[in-house]
Formats: sequence, structure tokens, C-alpha cells
Amino acid sequence: MQKGRNPEQPGNELEENVVRGSLRSGRGKRKNTAILKQARPPRKSALSRTENAKSTAQARKGSQVAADNVPVLNSANEKGLSPFSSTLHAILHRNRAEIGRISRELDVAENTIYRWMNGTSDPRHSHLRNLPDVMSEHRQAMIQAINKTFPGVLDMNILASIPEIRVEIYRRVLELIASTADPANCLWQVAQTIFDYALLQLDTEHKGITIIYASFMPPCQDDGTIHSLYEALARGTEPWSPATDSRVFLGSTTLAGSAVMQQRMMRWDSRDEATRLLVEVDTHEASSCAAPVMRGGRVAGALVVSSTQPRFFDDPTACKAVDDLAHLLATALQDKDFYPYTKLKLRPMLSLAEQREILASCYVQRLLNYAREHRVSRAEAEIYVRRDLERQFEQQ
Repeated sequence: MQKGRNPEQPGNELEENVVRGSLRSGRGKRKNTAILKQARPPRKSALSRTENAKSTAQARKGSQVAADNVPVLNSANEKGLSPFSSTLHAILHRNRAEIGRISRELDVAENTIYRWMNGTSDPRHSHLRNLPDVMSEHRQAMIQAINKTFPGVLDMNILASIPEIRVEIYRRVLELIASTADPANCLWQVAQTIFDYALLQLDTEHKGITIIYASFMPPCQDDGTIHSLYEALARGTEPWSPATDSRVFLGSTTLAGSAVMQQRMMRWDSRDEATRLLVEVDTHEASSCAAPVMRGGRVAGALVVSSTQPRFFDDPTACKAVDDLAHLLATALQDKDFYPYTKLKLRPMLSLAEQREILASCYVQRLLNYAREHRVSRAEAEIYVRRDLERQFEQQ
């Protein structure tokens, strides 16, 4: 008899199928789980996670370097920053170490660099000229940004940064004035101290400068007015001689004459077409600056600094140094050395080259002859010979 299903137990087959399905399902789940486990990457160890973090940091650093190569903006950005500030901000943003390095290189405070980045202050020209070299990795970007924001600054042929006048020179001058009894000796010592300081601070690249104190000639006996200045004290570096003793006269056509007549600092540059022919230019001069030596509303002469470099006095720091040294020199002069401006009636003088030729041939001999004939001191003889030469060189 063939065995068959019991019709009275219709659920048995269904239950069997459910059980078999469950078993198959269970095996499927286990199989799928195994497959998923095989597909998943193995868990990383702590060392692997550290290495991965380093790789991520390096990638971010690489992204930051790429961000440094931002294009220089042609105009102010949406925050109102100039191309210079925008470029500097893009390079130094959140890079405290680099900001610290640049501040040390330029000898400025870190807050100063932050102000440059934020556009709240502008760097001095000397700092702008040094920045491309200090930030050598971004040299081209900085040059472009500086040229767009400060046109012409990098074209100046000034390689050295000119420091401001330091307090030490004031202290030395005041000590000399306090300890030196003879007025003439005091002026000479103070002038040499100032000249030494100026040559050291202004000619750091040894390109050549000269510094001259031009004093007024005494008023003429004819009309009681002053007609010229003369080179009383001078120093220089190559190509000028270390101790200049030409004693030439400076009249109304010189920069020194213009400075005292206009009662303010004046400058001249060989590349400035507007002023090139207005003053007489001496040998080796490419630029010069003259400041009146004043006290109490009176004037004693002018301090003149000349350089072989054009555009040297486009740097405001250089001009301020000349002005400050002129004020400092005034402290060593006597009251009788100063004259009211109403006494000035400067006149044109013979050219500097012609004066030097005449002085080289006869000055010393005329001085000795006068001292011997009139039995006077060298200082008294100099007064007479100078007056005689002034009349000879004066151009009507």
C-alpha cells in the first residue's frame, strides 16, 4: 500500500516547508554575513590610524601650500583689502610660525604684520623692498602685489634699509656739549660725531655719500645782508674723499641755498625732470637732501647729504634722518651763529668746479700771506680771505 499524506493533517506539509525554509534562510543569512565580512576591510590598528592621520595632515598642508599660490588681485577685494594685504593674508593666514619668522627678519612686531594683513597700516618702503627676499618662496606673488598696491617702490635703487635716528647719538652729542668748554672745539667734535653716525647708518651698502655743514658767511658790510654759505665741515665715502676741505661757496642756485631761503627741507634727484635743472649739481651726485639748521626761528646754515644713488631720498626715512641730524647739529652752535631770515639775500656764485680750481691753486698761499703781512692768527686770516673770495666768486 502506497504511503500517502494524511488528509486529516493538512498543516504538516506546510509546517515542514516552513521549517525547511527557515533552515535554508538561516544558512543563507550565515552565508550572506560571511560574504559581508569578507567584503569589509579589516579594522585598522592604532598605529595605522596614526599613520592615516599624518597622511591627512600632510594632505591638508599640501592644500594649504596650493592655496598660497593665490592669484594677486588687481584691485581691492570684497573686504576692501588692497592686492598687497590680500596676498599677504592668503599666504600667512593662520601661519603663526611664518609670521614670527618674518617679524624677526624685518625687525618689526608681529602685530605690525597682522595690521599689514588686515590693511589697517602700510609697511615702510624699506620693508616693502625687503619682503620679496624675506618671503622667497612667494617672491613673485609679493612683487606683483607690491607693484600693484605701491607702484614704483621696488623700482627705487636703494638696497639697504635706513634705520631711524637712535637715542644713542642724542646722548653722545649732549655729553659732548656738556663736557666741552671751547665753543669751536665743541662744534667740531659734535659735527664729527654726527658725520660718523650718518656715514655708518646711511651708506650701509657702501655706494658713496657725502655730508656737509654749510655755514653762513657773515653779513656783507655794504648792505648788511648774507650773500652765500660756505662748506665749513664735510665728510664722505668713496667716490668722495674721506675729509673734504674744498671750502666752496654755495649761493642761491644750490640746494643748500634753496633750503635756507624756503625754511624747509629740500631734496633733488637726477631722475626728476621737473627739478633736475633748478639747482647746481656737484660731482658724483645722483640725489641729495638739504635741511636748514635752525633754532629759535633763526637759521645758521644747512646740512646737506648727497648720494651716488638716484631715488635715495625717495625713502622718507632717509629724509627724516637728514632733518633730525640738522636739528641735532643746531644744539652745538652758539647763539651768534644764527641769523633772522630777513638777513638772507643769497646770490648766484661761480660754478663749484671753477671755485675748486681757484681754491686749489691759491687759497693756502693767500691765507699765509695775509697772516704774515698783518700779523694775525690763522682764524682771523681765514675771515678776511673768505670775504675776499666771496666777492670774487659772486655773480652779479
